[in-house]
Amino acid sequence: MNKKYFEEMRKFSHDDEMRYKLLIQGVKRVLEERKQGRRKLTHILDSRKRKKNLQAGKWCH
Repeated sequence: MNKKYFEEMRKFSHDDEMRYKLLIQGVKRVLEERKQGRRKLTHILDSRKRKKNLQAGKWCH
């Protein structure tokens, strides 16, 4: 979460309903960013697995 997000959170009082909506949106954003990061990591790991299973073929002349 960035600095702007926390500044917006400080503006709202604890009783304000908008504060909780903003908090939930921030949590959803963080979870989505983590999910995107995992997708990239799993893609890299999958490509490494595919490369490990390489076998030499016959030479053609």
